[in-house]
Amino acid sequence: MGELTDILKALSTYGTPLIIVAIILFFAVKIGNIFVDDFRHRRMSRNHDAFAELRSRLGATINAILERAVLRTRADRAFIFEFHNGSKSVGGLPFLKMTNTYEAFGEGARTEMHKRADMPFHLYQRFVDAVYENDFIVMDVDNRTDRFTQFEYETLIQRDVLLTIRVKITDINRKVIGHAGVDYCLKRPDATTVEDAVRVLRGVAAEVGSLLSVNESEGNLREKP
Repeated sequence: MGELTDILKALSTYGTPLIIVAIILFFAVKIGNIFVDDFRHRRMSRNHDAFAELRSRLGATINAILERAVLRTRADRAFIFEFHNGSKSVGGLPFLKMTNTYEAFGEGARTEMHKRADMPFHLYQRFVDAVYENDFIVMDVDNRTDRFTQFEYETLIQRDVLLTIRVKITDINRKVIGHAGVDYCLKRPDATTVEDAVRVLRGVAAEVGSLLSVNESEGNLREKP
């Protein structure tokens, strides 16, 4: 009973100062968190602006590479796809997507880049697996194999593509981050042209892979799980 009395006396004597100190500490922590969050936001904003500027400069170089590729492969369109994190499934698991980020096209062809963004991997699973497992792939709508799905061939037909070639792109750590490709829409290439186009695309993939490796540090590109 005496201990309880002593505690009550202590609270009576020091209770108000303790409450004031607690309130001051509470608001000090809150204000400190605000300053920390503001600092982080400013730093992320500066990093984002610097990164966007760098990507803009890289874009001009990559576009020039693709323009040369159109001429050298006699293709109607040359492009780059980058793999990236998508949203999450119903179960909460992340799934990947791919987006056409760069493009060049020749006379008579049309741009498609704006229509080929955030494409889910699972809709093109065999195609994506083939890109990962091989140096290159060739898809001809008139010479189909079971390697790809009917959906993937029909997608080419809807885009008026007769034949497409894709070569995987890896970063400086040999991680697959996308693919380079060319489409033939107006005229189907012969075997020699296809062989030459594969060689050209391998060079394009090597150049672009080195340029895009800078994006890896920002966490925008991810390896296939």
